[in-house]
Amino acid sequence: MVVTFTRLGRRFAAGLAGLAIAAAPALAQPTLAPTTLAEAWLAVLEAEPEPVTWSHSVALRHATTERLPQQRERLVEELATLVISARVAGNAPLAAGLAAWAEALEEDDPRMARTPGRFDLPWLGANLRQDPPLARLAHWGRCDVPDWVEVWSLAGVERRPWRSGIDLAALMDGLPAAATRRADHAAVIDPLGQVRRLGIAAWNPETTPLAPGSRVMVQLPGPQGLRGALPFPGAFPFPGTTIESELINERLPAYLATRLPGDDCTLQGKGEEG
Repeated sequence: MVVTFTRLGRRFAAGLAGLAIAAAPALAQPTLAPTTLAEAWLAVLEAEPEPVTWSHSVALRHATTERLPQQRERLVEELATLVISARVAGNAPLAAGLAAWAEALEEDDPRMARTPGRFDLPWLGANLRQDPPLARLAHWGRCDVPDWVEVWSLAGVERRPWRSGIDLAALMDGLPAAATRRADHAAVIDPLGQVRRLGIAAWNPETTPLAPGSRVMVQLPGPQGLRGALPFPGAFPFPGTTIESELINERLPAYLATRLPGDDCTLQGKGEEG
């Protein structure tokens, strides 16, 4: 019996050794690199103790990157036409405000961008089919929550201090009259890149809370409003300027929705275009 148990013990020990040898290569393999954004976020959480502010997390798809330089160039061209029209019509304040829009766009780096939408880990975890492969992203990351709200008004571009409880109505009330003269609507772009068109005139007042890092564009008045804003009737719009103003109202908010929702951002480039 002793011999029998000894033989069984040797066989058992040999079996364990064989399993250990077979498992060794698998245990020795390095951790696989993340291939999707959700996996990359999990790696960030494992490596960094600080919590992530998901409301200001971003990602930029290669498909978005390709279009941005052309979009910015087209906006600058349309604004140049409107600036000339306003100057000829004698509306120097409006011309200066739109020139400031064009200057801000010219100084902007279209590559420092984000694709509008949600790219935070909680949302991706609940929508795994929307989890993008890293190979399709130019970069991803998050921005520190800023202390401003950016305003593109008819008087130019400025950043107003953000404070708890501020909403669109309060922001508009704090602007000079020239910044919103005869404007009926504003486009509100939240930190996720979502765009909402809300009324700001006396006849259609609407409001919404503003998160830090939001952008607000006072939309150009329609033809009737622009004519009334000029010193003599019938001078504006000149042929073609109605189309330009409509294009600005439609496309500038869409471009602003691709801007990063903060100044201090941690971005990581992963993968190749595909």
